[in-house]
Amino acid sequence: MKKILIWILKIIFTIIIVIILYLNISLYYNPTFINSKGQNYNQSVYYQLQHLKNELQNGAGNQMQMYFPEGFLFINSLYGLSWCNTIKSLDSSSPIYQEGIQEINWVINEVSSEEAKNIFDPSLPLSYGAFYTGWTNYLLGSKLSLQKAKERNLDEVRKFKNTCSRISQAIVNSNTPYLESYGGLSWPADNTCAVASLSLHDEILEPKYEKVISDWIDKVKQSLEPSSGLIPHESDNITGASIGNARGSSQSLILNFLSEIDPKFAADQFKIYKALFLDYRFGLPGIREYPKGIIGAGDIDSGPILLEIGGAASIVGQKTMLKFGDINTYKGLRNSIEGFGVGFTFNSRKKYILGKLPIADAFICWSNSVENQYVYEKSNWRIRFQLISIVLILILILVFLFKKL
Repeated sequence: MKKILIWILKIIFTIIIVIILYLNISLYYNPTFINSKGQNYNQSVYYQLQHLKNELQNGAGNQMQMYFPEGFLFINSLYGLSWCNTIKSLDSSSPIYQEGIQEINWVINEVSSEEAKNIFDPSLPLSYGAFYTGWTNYLLGSKLSLQKAKERNLDEVRKFKNTCSRISQAIVNSNTPYLESYGGLSWPADNTCAVASLSLHDEILEPKYEKVISDWIDKVKQSLEPSSGLIPHESDNITGASIGNARGSSQSLILNFLSEIDPKFAADQFKIYKALFLDYRFGLPGIREYPKGIIGAGDIDSGPILLEIGGAASIVGQKTMLKFGDINTYKGLRNSIEGFGVGFTFNSRKKYILGKLPIADAFICWSNSVENQYVYEKSNWRIRFQLISIVLILILILVFLFKKL
């Protein structure tokens, strides 16, 4: 009996040590980049896109709609935007570019369908609400930004212009900075995405919405969450007042779009975000779902929360960190997700969490897609986790030797 217990203990200790070693190796992960005639694309992200393509063709959009109130639109939009990021540095003659445009067109058809629209209310001041209109218009604008003027579909240009006009008019007519998303709820992150599409319009077409955007930013600054000074997670649909605390999941998302709208204001918000939400566990970075000093429960927005670190906040926060130039934290988050998410590639498809939750794969792909060439970290951010790992392995070995004696 004693020998059996020793063998069980040995197996358990071996498994723990293997996991620790695997996580440490994962911290040195770097994506594979393909250089074709001086133009780069991220092959690791391309393999993620192949996995998502297969999932979406087999009904992942409808599957995600069963779990999330906006699951169909979210997973399709993230998939399309990931393609936009992946192919933006490629020549239009590249086969990867052509595949990307084809997939983006497929996504635009999907999110323009009645199946996508019937979840949302067409009678809102901004027809179908800020979530649907913001994300679909930003996706369309992102596609147009990839193309030269002569390559653009004129119907798509007209549609983008018309939707930008509707967004602008709804913002001007609103007493609050945050238009209703759906179901009587106002989510500032959706509105930030919608306004980012106006910035895209002024970047790729004629400048038109500078004053509307400036006035909107002024309204936002007057409606910040009182305790943090950040854009709120949720706001009152009538008054625009903040509801509850700022949240890591929405802040990570908001900052990605705000950086394209007003870089200076975004930089100020990012400093507060880092101070309140960036935290460390066992030496590795993570983004909290709730500000430091506040403990809250997880929900459909946050995804899983472990030791106060939010799943969605950290995945999207990875992208946020790169956008604002924090390379060490970006790599720390990216490689922690790689390790703990058990990212693996098989048959030219890459998935995470065994591919059990396609929406998570879509968010990870979107965050990874901003990196199209190798970025150098400025210091060894892994050292604390490595020291903890060495101590833990030594303790396990000593405990085993003690038990054996």
